[in-house]
Amino acid sequence: MWFEGISAQSGRRWIARGGNAAEGLTERLVSAEREAGFHERDMSVFERERIDLEHRVNRMEAELEALRRRRLEAYARWWNARDDRDRARHVCRRLRRRIDRTRRRESQG
Repeated sequence: MWFEGISAQSGRRWIARGGNAAEGLTERLVSAEREAGFHERDMSVFERERIDLEHRVNRMEAELEALRRRRLEAYARWWNARDDRDRARHVCRRLRRRIDRTRRRESQG
């Protein structure tokens, strides 16, 4: 674990190196605080990036929802036009048959 070395490093090694235990611990404290500050700055940068990405994702999801709605509307318009076309073709076939019957009757009579 990351904290296991804390108590072990405050032993004789730090005393011999720094001259007394308080100086060794103070040196470690300053170093740890500096490192914490670096990580704090990194965290704030990452948090701003995360917030920016969250906003972008929300905008893109809204745009995607709008595009899906437009796609469904376009399909509904296509379907309605197809139905109208089929009805018009059906009317054309019926009118052609009626014209053909009328011409046959006129040619026979």
